[in-house]
Amino acid sequence: MSLVKRILAVIALIALFMPTAAQAQKAKDFPSGPMEWICTTRPASSVAIWCHIMAKELSRVLGQPMKVIFKSGGSQHEPVLYVTGKPADGLTVMHTSASFYGYFHLPHYKRTFDDFQHLAQVEKHVYGVAVRCDNKYGIKTYEDLVKYVHANPNKLAMGSNKVGSNHHRHQLYFMNAAKMKMRFVPYQGDGNTVKDVVGGFLPVAMASPKTWRPHITAGTICPLVMLSEKRLSNDPQWANVRSVREVGLGYDPKHHWQGIFVKKGTPEHILDKLADALVQVIQSKGYLKYIKDGTHIEPALRIDRDWLLADMRKNMPLVKQFLIDNKVIPAN
Repeated sequence: MSLVKRILAVIALIALFMPTAAQAQKAKDFPSGPMEWICTTRPASSVAIWCHIMAKELSRVLGQPMKVIFKSGGSQHEPVLYVTGKPADGLTVMHTSASFYGYFHLPHYKRTFDDFQHLAQVEKHVYGVAVRCDNKYGIKTYEDLVKYVHANPNKLAMGSNKVGSNHHRHQLYFMNAAKMKMRFVPYQGDGNTVKDVVGGFLPVAMASPKTWRPHITAGTICPLVMLSEKRLSNDPQWANVRSVREVGLGYDPKHHWQGIFVKKGTPEHILDKLADALVQVIQSKGYLKYIKDGTHIEPALRIDRDWLLADMRKNMPLVKQFLIDNKVIPAN
């Protein structure tokens, strides 16, 4: 081969693996306008704080305003329909969570996981079970709860998040392990759940330790158990509250995570830029302060899209079978 041909071959090889000028310009141009953060919960929930912080920090990193829009109707079907109705341009991102392992199996869903690109898991959460201290059932400890429920099956109601959500499954795992039969009351976000326990309308509930915190400080709420493998030692109100392991329950708690979806078909250069922006967001002062204040939160950023896809593919059929076994959805 002549020297000229060799040089041309090398140039062609380099060009094959290097992004074109047009691709580089596209990456530079994104985002080209205002963005939307679709928060799949209610403004009163603890996750709403996360949505606002993430939108604020992403806006700062990407240099475009990002509006937070709350949509949570139909066990998160409303935001799913909204996002899939938008262009696949990365300007609309949707808050997602471990709850979507279950939501996509609900009979009324008209969209599937395959309509989305899973962009990231950002953090993990743990939850706690509590009651109003002066409740009429005399429940002040985990043992009191178990004793009462065993003596009065299905009389007590326990609240957590929506039907099919990770919170709902969390509650079912807890109740099954403790052999307790309680009625499930679904809520739109744990802010409303806690409000009803404080108001005396709901006997017992699971929610974010941070949401319970001011009411524990006021002496209104008594925490019973942490739905985790260990105590929440960095939280003064929960440090002395036993974990499920310590009260004798041997199951593996199904921890919640918060993450991000975008519409399937979003170009790779946009996905890459959004992922790079998330790395900067979790190192920001605003996000680090949020982590410090939210003692129940563990940073756990995953942006490997192949891993995220495999994780959903692995867990969704397992969750479906659990929902069928617990009569949350029909077998067919």
